[in-house]
Amino acid sequence: MQASSNPPSAPFGDALAVRRLRLAGMPGDRDLRAMSEHLASMARVEIAPLHAGQPWHYQGAMRTVPGASWSSARFAPVSSARSAALCQDGQDDVMLFISTAPMTIEQPGREALRILPGGAALVSQARPMRVVQEQAGTLRALRVPHRDLAWRLPRLSAAPLLALNAGTPLLHLLPRLGRLLDADPLRGAAAQQLAARQWQDMLAVVLGQSRDFTQWAEDHSLPAVRLRAVQADIAAHLGHERLGPDWLAARQGISARHLRRLLAAAGTSYQEALRTARLQAARAMLADARNAGLSISAIAHACGFSEASALNRAFRQHYGMTPGQARREGGVQG
Repeated sequence: MQASSNPPSAPFGDALAVRRLRLAGMPGDRDLRAMSEHLASMARVEIAPLHAGQPWHYQGAMRTVPGASWSSARFAPVSSARSAALCQDGQDDVMLFISTAPMTIEQPGREALRILPGGAALVSQARPMRVVQEQAGTLRALRVPHRDLAWRLPRLSAAPLLALNAGTPLLHLLPRLGRLLDADPLRGAAAQQLAARQWQDMLAVVLGQSRDFTQWAEDHSLPAVRLRAVQADIAAHLGHERLGPDWLAARQGISARHLRRLLAAAGTSYQEALRTARLQAARAMLADARNAGLSISAIAHACGFSEASALNRAFRQHYGMTPGQARREGGVQG
């Protein structure tokens, strides 16, 4: 078993030379556990072998300047966790991971994010997460304060989580910049500040030119989130006698005028959103075998249609078939 390290690191804001750490051995070794705890205190994540009982090795280096941190590590299959307990340290730094091995990022309440080799993931230290790397490989990580990146990218959320594909413009330049700055002594505050700005600017440029980020930002903008909330509220209250623009706007904490503008910006209206929600509810009921005993008329009334003929007309226009045909064919797609 082998474990070695430089002295414990300083806080994120203090300038450091390149820090190196190397771990090897069996997961149960006492010294290995102690060194893993030291790594957790330095990187603010808990790192462990992915497969219990198998030999483990980890070799990493980290360069920190005020406003940025760059690290690289070689590893056997490993998991890195930012636990809820660690999140209590108040850090909200943003991190970009680039891995040569497949990587999965898990966060409570969210669908796992799968990253292919050469791709990248943008995450926040403000929320618990677990990064799983199933194969041996190399991981590079750039970490910057959220406020510094958000100033450059106003559409960045408080706790981002998104994937960038391997073809993202300029993404391949980040490891090159990291190696270049690793080789420089960065003596003095001016040199360290310049290095931090270079990392921050480069990350902002990479994200700003990424189609993945552009789409993500649109999907997570306040209007997009508000629109999804309105649509979900309509779908959840199709049978409510008071369902209408004024009632819905009051539930959302906005004015009815704001509600109309929000729907208009999405190319729809309240009546169209209501019609779509009713059709989607009818489609789901028709596809559910538990509703086989319900008549088309009963399904129409359950979804807010005045009668079966109204559902038939709307359903045929939207899906190109009648509700009866959809039921016989096991539902419709889309």
